Amino acid sequence: MTTWQIILTIIIIGLSIIMPIYYSYKKKIEKRRLEQELKEGREVSEREKIRVHIDSINDKFRNKHK
Repeated sequence: MTTWQIILTIIIIGLSIIMPIYYSYKKKIEKRRLEQELKEGREVSEREKIRVHIDSINDKFRNKHK
């Protein structure tokens, strides 16, 4: 084998090892980001439900005392 063939073989083998690791890491990061966004969405939703409930209680109280 010539030198360029050895170098090309090393590059191909290196990429075949590094690329799956890179893509699995990227996929894991994306999954964490989506889970965080979902968690934040749930928290906002919970706060919104509480706010609506408190507003309805306040409206009932105001209507009683008019």
